[in-house]
Amino acid sequence: MTKNILDDNELRILLKKINSIVMIGVSASPLRASFFVARYFVLRGISVIPINPNYEGEKLWGERVLGKISDIDPDKRVDLIDIFRPSKEVPNIVEDTIKYLKPLGCKTVWMQIGIKNNKAALIAKNNGMNVIMDKCPKIENQRLFGELRVAGFNTRIISSKIDL
Repeated sequence: MTKNILDDNELRILLKKINSIVMIGVSASPLRASFFVARYFVLRGISVIPINPNYEGEKLWGERVLGKISDIDPDKRVDLIDIFRPSKEVPNIVEDTIKYLKPLGCKTVWMQIGIKNNKAALIAKNNGMNVIMDKCPKIENQRLFGELRVAGFNTRIISSKIDL
C-alpha cells in the first residue's frame, strides 16, 4: 500500500510555493466541497484552472472551465493537480497529468478526502511526482498555517504566522 510520504514541514513548503492548481471535478455549486476549496485558493491569490466537462465553457473565478486536462494552455504554469473524482478514475487522470501537466511544471498529484488509488500513486511517484491521498489541500493549508482554530479545531499551532 502506498502512503503519503510528506511530513508537515514538507507539506508546509509545498503549499507555500503553490501559484496554480488544476482542479479536476470542480463544481459551480457553492454547496459542493470542490467549489469552496477552489474559491479558498482563489481568494488567496492562487490561480485555479477548473476542469469539468459538465461546465465546459462557463466561467468560475474569472477562469474558463475546461473539459479535460489536455485543454490546458501549454503556456500555463501548473504546480499541483487536485482531484475531486472517484478513485477508479484516478489512474487515467494521473496518466494525463504526466503527459500534459508535468511538462508545465506540475510536481504534485493530490487526491481529495476519500480518494485513494495505490496504482495511480505508484505511477505518479515513479514519474518523480509527489502524491498525497485522502487529504484536502484547503484543510491542510488551514491546519499548517493556523487557520483552523477559528472553526474550533485544535491545530497545536499557537500562531497563524510561521516563518520558514
